[in-house]
Amino acid sequence: MDAVLRKVEKFKQNFLRSGGGTKFFASAWRGEGTELQKELNSNDKDRQKNAVKRIIAGMTLGRDVSHLFMDVVKLGQTNNIELKKLVYLYVLNNAKLQPGKALMAVNTFLQDTTNTSPIVRALAVRTMMCVRVDSVTEYTLEPLRRAVNDEDPYVRKSAAIGIGKLFHNNMRLYEDQGFEAELMKLLRDRVAVVCANAAAVVMEVNTNGTTPIALQHAHIVHLLDHLPSTAEWGQLNILELVAATPPCDESHAMEVVARVIPQLNHNNQSVVMGAIKVVINYIGRCGDGMVDEIGARINSALVALSGGAPELQYVVCKNIHALHVLFPSLLCNNLSSFYVRFSDPLYVKLEKLRLLLKLVTKLTATNILKELEEYSTEVDILFAEEVVKGVAELALKIDTVSESCVALLLRIVNRRPELMPQVVTSCKNIARKYPDLLVLDTLIKECGADSVVEEEAKVSLIWMLGEFCEFTENGVDIIHKYIEELMMHEPSVQLSVLSAVVKMFLRDPQRMEPVLNTVLDALTTQSSDPDIRDRAYAYWRLLSKGIGVAKMKQIVHGQQTAVAVESTFSDAMTMGDLLKSVNTAAAVFAKPAQSFLSKYGFVDGEGSEDDEEDGEPCSGQQEDESQAAAQPPLFDAGVPDLFQSQVGSNSVAQPPSAVSHKDPLEGLLGGAAAPPATVQQKVVAQPTVLDDLFS
Repeated sequence: MDAVLRKVEKFKQNFLRSGGGTKFFASAWRGEGTELQKELNSNDKDRQKNAVKRIIAGMTLGRDVSHLFMDVVKLGQTNNIELKKLVYLYVLNNAKLQPGKALMAVNTFLQDTTNTSPIVRALAVRTMMCVRVDSVTEYTLEPLRRAVNDEDPYVRKSAAIGIGKLFHNNMRLYEDQGFEAELMKLLRDRVAVVCANAAAVVMEVNTNGTTPIALQHAHIVHLLDHLPSTAEWGQLNILELVAATPPCDESHAMEVVARVIPQLNHNNQSVVMGAIKVVINYIGRCGDGMVDEIGARINSALVALSGGAPELQYVVCKNIHALHVLFPSLLCNNLSSFYVRFSDPLYVKLEKLRLLLKLVTKLTATNILKELEEYSTEVDILFAEEVVKGVAELALKIDTVSESCVALLLRIVNRRPELMPQVVTSCKNIARKYPDLLVLDTLIKECGADSVVEEEAKVSLIWMLGEFCEFTENGVDIIHKYIEELMMHEPSVQLSVLSAVVKMFLRDPQRMEPVLNTVLDALTTQSSDPDIRDRAYAYWRLLSKGIGVAKMKQIVHGQQTAVAVESTFSDAMTMGDLLKSVNTAAAVFAKPAQSFLSKYGFVDGEGSEDDEEDGEPCSGQQEDESQAAAQPPLFDAGVPDLFQSQVGSNSVAQPPSAVSHKDPLEGLLGGAAAPPATVQQKVVAQPTVLDDLFS
């Protein structure tokens, strides 16, 4: 005990005397370079380590310390592991700035690859593969082959990641040198961690290489044998590769599913989601009886995951959105597990709300409506606004509760007048599908049209006035108020006023003719927006051609389209993309991975300083990069929230027929209409740059 206390006291004194790590980041002074050079050439290991630490600190602060390269590289011959790691770190970072000097350190690397210590051999191989310089790469091939056949598993697992780095840096060299056979040798290794790292590399090669590696059922069985004994990230690598390998037949699929099912009870949430991903990829080849049993196990696993930390709940909800597209009956009887809690952060509340609206059925609609009524009392105005939109979405999705939803909206606006804009927009969406549930009169009488101040709400109000003016008291007077201040409103409001006035004119031409003249004259002469002018000229030209009111009604109203209840992943991704997106960032972003990932492969000038010890990537990263194959992006522009309901603006009610008459605006243009203005905008894509698996 006394010896331990003496060591602790000695360590304490050395730490206090050294001043901690902050001293290495002190300001530079004149003659510091000469002093560092003397310390590097001294025989004291502590002075050498402190000198290298100061040099690395200077590199961190952006100072030029390249003139000390040779003095630092000489220290790489030491037997001190800590000093050797510091030297390798300096060489690795300096090689990015001055690739020509990296060749000077190759001899040190080659000597260390034959060192008696497996830690040194693995460190040398790992560092060599991180030096992404073409002149150095050719020297790494033979040491990498030796590392693949090394007797120590620590070196072999580093060699597996080294092959992945070689593939990422130079795919052609990887193929020409036959490293696929070496990789398959590591995939069949007897040590679990080596197999896990090799599985991660095989996944990269299969998704980004020109010639995917063909895996047999024996390889899958071998990987599953090592599944319980490997670490969590290693298990995830194995599960990702198994999920990406199609089963040979029904018996093989059932065998794999049976061996993966126990992982649904794993403590690591990523492993659980990885197991679910394997199951959903193999369940199509299993029998119907097994499908029902597995569905219940997946439900239980997802319910268990929903009780974790807020960040975990958010990711789980996003993945459930993708799973629900593939399995519509998923979690339909477990909605109570996803009810919003008072303590949940806002982003979790919003995601749970969207998930409840996605999973709701006719049997659970009444309970969900009661939950929404409770949520409408939420203090957070943003969440309350989403609840109002959710009530409208529920009415559109489940027709049996549509009347109850409208009644709830009226109670909400009476209790919280500040939600009037969202209620108006929601009522417009409901009126599109259910014209009999129009409550515009009630809203105007209780709150007044002046309380509608937001742009979207004003557009919705004007749309309802144009569609159902004959069923609304003082509808024409409200439109007149908007016309009086027409040029002061937003462009979208001006377009809505124009469309509403045209519809009202078609119902009552004699009364609305002067109003339409005023609106057309104002928008064609005073508006600077080309879209507004084009729309006004289009209506004007139609009326001036004398086509008649009846024909005009057919053009303006046209064929009614169905109301879109909800949009899902399937709008942006194929079913194959959905299967691959589970447990990846693509599920969280709700769009294909190739739309936000940069091109795979090493580009000169790019590279990451990070080199993880075990080369085991995070759970979602490796599958995200696998999506960045040679396919073109599905979308050039950003994808909107794929879980929000997208409700159109086409009318549902049929207006009464108007009396035929001669068009009052015939011949007003006196010639051809001016061509519409064209606005060209150059869209510049700015993809998010994500590091690759081995960076």
